Order: sequence, then structure tokens, then C-alpha cells
Amino acid sequence: MKLSDFISTPSAARPSVPADTSRGLALGLKILNYLRSEGQAFSLGELAAYTRLGKPSLLRLLRTLEGLGYISRDANRNYRIEVETSVTGVRESLRVLRQVWGHFSAEIQSHCGETVSLAYLFDDHIRVVDVLESPQHIRMSNFVGRILQPYASSLAKVITAFQDDALIQTLLDVYGIYRATQHTLVDQLAIQNEFAAVREHGYAVDKEETVEGGYCIGAPIRNPAQKVFAAISVSSPKFRVTPEFVEKFPARLIEYAGQISQAVAAQLHGKV
Repeated sequence: MKLSDFISTPSAARPSVPADTSRGLALGLKILNYLRSEGQAFSLGELAAYTRLGKPSLLRLLRTLEGLGYISRDANRNYRIEVETSVTGVRESLRVLRQVWGHFSAEIQSHCGETVSLAYLFDDHIRVVDVLESPQHIRMSNFVGRILQPYASSLAKVITAFQDDALIQTLLDVYGIYRATQHTLVDQLAIQNEFAAVREHGYAVDKEETVEGGYCIGAPIRNPAQKVFAAISVSSPKFRVTPEFVEKFPARLIEYAGQISQAVAAQLHGKV
């Protein structure tokens, strides 16, 4: 049984474990299964409470799992299970993207005070791969692992718009088109016109299209071949969005996305 199959199998259905099995290995599998089943990131303290391990011992175990690539830490330094992919190039580009993003996320947030998110294009869907939540009590939240609407989310719109026609249609077909709010575009022509506007302006906006009362701006990240493969966004409650933010912040976000693209390209050069 593969490791990914083992940790996704309910404990009662797993093969029996010999009594002399390494306690560290058993605890490592327990942590991986917990992170997978819960679908969210946890702090060191939360994992210590779950495993009933002392923090020093747990930290050594987590560092081992992180070094092997099974888990990683998000922008809030919490632990989450790594997004699985069997494609080496995808795994490497995602690893580098997250590493670079870690150097920019706090700076982006310092300019807006809102939630900033990172999304990545997989084969036939777009998924959130990192989030730095706003420190404000009322905020637009996001979560790692969320699959995004290619026609509504600013992150997914700005990624989808720059793909070829066949992939655009695949992304729409796989997710399906349905109305999340009264503002969601569901007409094919309106969606294609929105993609054209995104390409023209260089960024995407979600005006309550995924969540009522939410406003998001997304900008594209390009790989060394200049193809859009990821995006960053800033999300805010609508009541905090000012005319100045709407007018000026897209250009700043595009600039940050460009800097991230350059940094990713520098690290990936010759690797994938």
C-alpha cells in the first residue's frame, strides 16, 4: 500500500501494524492523516495538544516530515499537508512559488491590511495554496486547498483568462458554472467578455461574485516561459473598499506579481 493510500484510509481499514513498529513513524502517519482529514493548517501548539507530545519532540518530528516534503508551513507558520502531485516539475515550481511568496506576503498585507492569497493552476482546476489572513476582526477569509471558480474568483479569473481556449473550456467544464451570489456571471458570452477584460487590464476583480459583501483583486504570476501559472489576490469586506483602493491598488498588486514572477523564474531557471 502506498503512503498516500495508507494515510487516506480510515484507521479501522488499515493493515495491522506490528507491535515493534517505530513510534515516531506511527506518530508521523497519525499527523499526516489528521492534517489530510481536517483539510486545514494547525499551529505547533494545536498539534502538540492533538498528539500529546512535548513541543521539542513534536518539532523534531515535524521538521523531519517537512524535510521529506510531506508537510509545509503556510504564511502564518502553521503546518499543513503538502498538495500532492506526481509531476516533478509541478512539485518543484509549487515549492519555489511558495518559498518566494513567503518573502512578499507580509509586505503586500502591510500595504492593505487585508487577506492575501496565493493560487496555483493544476491540470484541470485552480486551487488556493497559501493564505495570510487579515489581522482585522472583520475580514474576508480564505483557506488552503479551496478549489476556485474560474469564472468568479479574482484569483481563478486572472489565471483562466490567460490560458488557451481549450484549457479555458476545460477549467469551466470541470468546475461547472453555477450562481454563487446574485452577482455571479453564468452566461458563457458574459464570462468570455470578462476574460477579455481581464487580459486587457492585466488583473481581475471579484465584486461579490463568490461571496456577498466581498471584494477581491487578483494579479497573474508567470513562469519562466511567461505563461500564467499562478496568481495573488487581496480580499476585503466591501464596506472597507475605498475609491482610492479600487483606483490605485491593482497597479501595486500587478507590480508585486511581477516581482514574484521574476524571483520564481530566477530560482526555476534550468530546473523544470
